[in-house]
Amino acid sequence: MKKGTKSAALALAAVMMTAVLTACGSKADTAGSNTVTDTTVGGSQAENTDADVTPENGGTLTFGTNAEFPPFEFVVASGVIDQYDGIDIAIAKKIAEKNGMTAAIENMEFPSLLVALENGQIDAAIAGMTITDERKEEADFSIPYYTATQVMIVKEDSDIASATDMADKKICVIEGYTGEVCVKDLGYQYVAFKKGTDAIMELVNGKCDVVVIDSATAQKYVGDNEGLKIVEDASAFESEEYAIAVKKGNTELLDKINKSIEELLDDGTVADLGAMYTEAVSVE
Repeated sequence: MKKGTKSAALALAAVMMTAVLTACGSKADTAGSNTVTDTTVGGSQAENTDADVTPENGGTLTFGTNAEFPPFEFVVASGVIDQYDGIDIAIAKKIAEKNGMTAAIENMEFPSLLVALENGQIDAAIAGMTITDERKEEADFSIPYYTATQVMIVKEDSDIASATDMADKKICVIEGYTGEVCVKDLGYQYVAFKKGTDAIMELVNGKCDVVVIDSATAQKYVGDNEGLKIVEDASAFESEEYAIAVKKGNTELLDKINKSIEELLDDGTVADLGAMYTEAVSVE
């Protein structure tokens, strides 16, 4: 995904990395990506674009996500909210409950999330979204709830030991994720996929040499696929913070979300969710 938040978020990162087990921070697309059109948001029609409109108690708080980012968000037969499950989904549900509302999820491609916020199609976006200066121009962000970094997933016999070793390799990233931004900034050529699972299958099948993705998600993919390992390079990939995005100027909703995140960090709920989901999440 500061006050007591930054330290809490850093602690969560440690819990999750030791628990079993992401940008730079972005996400890309969706499993059965839904294009949101005429949906009702927070009890009002999507065309309502008033930045200060906040769902009332008893209403629906609609979160946009990209359910292709385990263990943060993914699709299962029966999840925390409908077919959606993961750390972010559980956090979204708890935030809604703390404010007397019901959480709903709209699953869409990652690059569409901030557009959906601006258009009033969703109330907030929670998708392992890293806070960046560029994104802050399009939306307002909550306090961070998770700290991560980018890593490289390679085959166990790979000679890639640092980011510089990727220079002459075939690199895969996920479209819109921070991994894509990081690789682009390094000046390397790459192939972008809409789903993390597709990029990983490319690696497993020997069609690429390395996948760059967030650390927690990398742990999940390596745990699910034999013959893979994670390579870290702190000199090339800086830490990043995940947060929830709301429409620019919607301070009323942002304040409610911040208060809820603070409570969830302070009472250990976020850390507990991180440990639970990274230990034994099975993505269908």
